[in-house]
Formats: sequence, C-alpha cells, structure tokens
Amino acid sequence: MTTYDHEDLGPVLELARRGDADAFGELANRHRVRLYRHCYRMLGSGAEAEEAVQDTLLRAWQRLDTYDGHGSFPGWMYRIATNMCIDRLRGRKRRLHPVSLGPPAESGSMPQSPDPGIDWVEPVSDQSIGFGGEPEHSALTRERVSLAFVAALQQLSARQRAALLLHDVLDFSHDEVAEVLDTSSSAVNSLLFRAREVISASPMISNADPDDPAVKALLARYMRAWELADVSEFIATVSEDVRLSMPPLTTWYRGVDDVAGFVEAAIFAPSRPHGVRMILGRANGQPAVATYAPGPDGSLMVDGLQVLDISTNRSTIAAITSFRSPDLALICGFAPTVVTSSREW
Repeated sequence: MTTYDHEDLGPVLELARRGDADAFGELANRHRVRLYRHCYRMLGSGAEAEEAVQDTLLRAWQRLDTYDGHGSFPGWMYRIATNMCIDRLRGRKRRLHPVSLGPPAESGSMPQSPDPGIDWVEPVSDQSIGFGGEPEHSALTRERVSLAFVAALQQLSARQRAALLLHDVLDFSHDEVAEVLDTSSSAVNSLLFRAREVISASPMISNADPDDPAVKALLARYMRAWELADVSEFIATVSEDVRLSMPPLTTWYRGVDDVAGFVEAAIFAPSRPHGVRMILGRANGQPAVATYAPGPDGSLMVDGLQVLDISTNRSTIAAITSFRSPDLALICGFAPTVVTSSREW
C-alpha cells in the first residue's frame, strides 16, 4: 500500500481508542483529504464525497475499538470509506458526462434543452483534493484526479470502481481488495479486467503540467481568443479532434470545424464587440477558466467554468468541458465578480 500507510500513528491512535475525541480529531485531519479524494473518485461529486467522508469518520469513531491493528490504520479507514460509497451508489443513477451519452451532434445543429433528470460528473477545487501543483504531483498523479478519469470511473459498477481504485491507485494487494469487497482474489481479477478495459477505451485523460511554459503560453492564447471573440485564434489553439461538452446540455460537439462553428454562432458573435472575459485557475489538477458576463451594476459576474484537457504534445487543447454553472466556478475557488471599467464593457 502507499507510503503514507507507514506514518507513526501509534501514540495518537492509542489515545483515540481510549475515547480521546481530540486525538481522533487529529487522526481525522491527517486522513480527511485522502479520504475525500477517494470518495470523490467513487462518487463523481464533491458534495457527495464530503458527506461520505463525514459518514466514514463517524463510523470510524464509533467502531474504533474494533480496529485490532491488523493491517494499516489508513487501510482500515479506506475500507470503511469504500463501503460507504458502495452503499451510496446502490439504486442511484450514475453521474454522467455528455460524451458518454452518445455520438456528437451533427454539423450545424444547435444544442438540445438540458435534461433535468441527469446527474452530472462535477469538478472540484485543487485545494479540496490536496493538489497544489507540488513537484511530487507527477503526470500520473494529475491523471488520477482529472475530470476525464473521474468521468470514466462513473461508467464502471460500484465494485469495479472500488477494485480499480484500491488496487491500481492506492496499491492495495489483490488479497486486501478481496477483503474490503468481501470476495475472492479471482473475483477481484475479473473486476479489474473489466474496469481496465473501460478506462483504456475512454477519451484521452489530461496529465499535462499546468505550470509547463508551453501550456501557459497555450492557455494565454486560448483566453485571448475568447476575450477578443476571435474564432481564427480559437481554431489555432484547439486540436483537429477537439471535443466540446456543456453540462447540463446533453449535446456535445467533436472536430475543430463543428466546435468552432458552434462557438462562433452561439457565443462569439453575440458577445461582440466585448468578447468573453476569463480568469485562469485550476480544477481537478488541470487548467480551468471561469467565464464572466456583465452584471446590472457594471461588474462582471461569473457565469460558468471550463475545465480543459491539454493534448499530449502540449500544443493544443483537446477537450473543453464547459459547465454552465456559476456555483461550480465558486466551488472551484473562482471569484464571484470582477470589477472592470465601463469603457472595457
């Protein structure tokens, strides 16, 4: 299992087992972000992940006397969290990404109305998943918190998700996964085989470093295209096979011609001469931009969030997931308003 499983928890753990609530609070704080990250991958929603973490910590406190030292304490916590998530997923609709619903829209078509019956995969802030861009956050680490990876996980059954995350992400052994899921090692192999098939067939998963100079230059050019409503500049920043999706709309577009055609007709043309104001940030360990529109008081008010996948050669943007939700932008740490002069807008 992962290296942090070998932290010296003995003294604090012993105090907690004797009923010391402050000691258990210290244990909870040490593991909260890791548990949140795990629950978010399982559930595809930051709010649901937070609820699952709270339930996990409550259950762990209530059953702390049953932890007998067999296996690591973090592993024991992950077992509780995993089964909490599996219980939550029973009888619940899967969270979806528009790309998983069907083929892209036909050329020149306009989006269908939002479907209120669909629960969407949601982005989360880097802070909430303990991701601050430190050097140890490698390309593999970024991949494992990316929106595309979390969306791909939602295509799996709850037990397939659990097996894949416990074994391939958290380094549990086959026997340890089998113990968590109350099954056999051979059954774990079957779960992993199917899960890996689905993940490998999913759309490209972003792992580009947002601090890479080439990525920074690309993002600056992309934002300039939106702020000038310059479709030619936009085309220059996206890949030939770029994907654009816009939850809660079910419609999505693929290919530079169709994506650029929609952006020009539905967004750039109506926004001229001002364009679309953007602020750069991050979500899910990858580049994200919040979009702002003029408000009644002259300020610019946040009205959406784009999470961006960068191509493997770092020269273009391969996918844009544009959430039509101010709330998600706020959750991911963006400002609600931007003050600007009347001459700008």
